[in-house]
Amino acid sequence: YPFLHYFKGGENSIIIIGGANNSWPDKLPTKLVTAIQSAATVLLQQEIPDRINLAVAKCAKETKVPVMMDVGGEERELSDELLSSVSLVSLNETELARLTGGMKTDTKGQCIDAAKLLLEKGCKEILVTLGKDGAILISPKGQIEQEVLEVDKEKIVDTTGAGDCFRGAFAVARAEGKDDKAALRFAAAAASLCIQVKGAQPSMPTREAILDVAGLKASSI
Repeated sequence: YPFLHYFKGGENSIIIIGGANNSWPDKLPTKLVTAIQSAATVLLQQEIPDRINLAVAKCAKETKVPVMMDVGGEERELSDELLSSVSLVSLNETELARLTGGMKTDTKGQCIDAAKLLLEKGCKEILVTLGKDGAILISPKGQIEQEVLEVDKEKIVDTTGAGDCFRGAFAVARAEGKDDKAALRFAAAAASLCIQVKGAQPSMPTREAILDVAGLKASSI
């Protein structure tokens, strides 16, 4: 159960009480296994116990379903086994510093250096969100940067869910076979719309609105 605290400028602080998320059975239900192994992609996050995240990641890996691990939520370490079992790890600069033993992440260059350490641990790709500085997708092939799509300050209402919106939109674009640059722009457009509406669920934008802001054609995403 999340408790939200709002601040001026649309910023927020969230207190989470685990509840049912901490009461998973030891074995994944059969229906869930079927859903995982037939999915286009799977998103995981830290409000779910590590043992379940690892079980889901391994389950998805059996049928080559991509898995995106969101490091947001409860602040805890990720095992090397889990890191190497997912396709992509998504995190902000603070979470990146925590997972790399306190490496500096104040600049984009430092974030790239820290992300390379996670790549050495078995991560395939790292998506670092940098707030007003955009995002960087880092892999052994190199990195791709995405700037934020500017929103007038007076239009920013609530940043709750913006990160989830960004990652969800990126996952959708990837699942539909779009290239990384288009996927990142689609995600940035989604997040820019999200922060203009109050509430996590009501603020999720439509595909049409995202395409309009992103300047992408419907046939390209």
